[in-house]
Amino acid sequence: MIKNRILLITILCMLSGCVAPERAIEGSTIDEGPVERLTFQSLTYTWDESSMVSDLNAISGNESTLLLWVGASCRGCHDWTDMLREGIENGSLEGMSVLSIHRYSAFEQTDDVLDRYVGNDSEYPIKWPMMLPSEDVDVINLDSGQVSDSDLYEAFLNPSTPTLQIYNPDGSIVPIDHSYWASWEELQDISTRMGRVNSGDS
Repeated sequence: MIKNRILLITILCMLSGCVAPERAIEGSTIDEGPVERLTFQSLTYTWDESSMVSDLNAISGNESTLLLWVGASCRGCHDWTDMLREGIENGSLEGMSVLSIHRYSAFEQTDDVLDRYVGNDSEYPIKWPMMLPSEDVDVINLDSGQVSDSDLYEAFLNPSTPTLQIYNPDGSIVPIDHSYWASWEELQDISTRMGRVNSGDS
């Protein structure tokens, strides 16, 4: 009986960083209240393995940024990461601002995340920053300057993995309907949408 429980716990831990592959991400339920403008600070790594504490809104600057919520063991996250990197490297996504955010700080070790995504020797190397916030990080409302009543995941619409969102220059968040596995057609649509925001046509 004890062995069975240990086996079950082990399996659950292995699946913690990934939703079912057959499940499509259909966006999150959005509260009908006013849209909050949000930011937070956390340890952030760059592709060259350097790190610092950074602010989400400061990283995004004055342009819309594609947020990719990831887990170390999430295969869909690996797939989207590879497609984004290849698109940026070959110029087809030139100018797209991307930021990965680790979703499972309570379950996954930082070293496991770095081994997957950070550095040229990682399995799925990023070419953009990656934030590793703790679950209890303070989320700041940019309008009031005060800590939001929502925790990190509530504030960012309860992302699973992979989840793609657009973080607008004003700090508002736009959910994106997308498939679990990376889709070039979907990514082109996202890129076009972000381009309209950056040009002021949205």
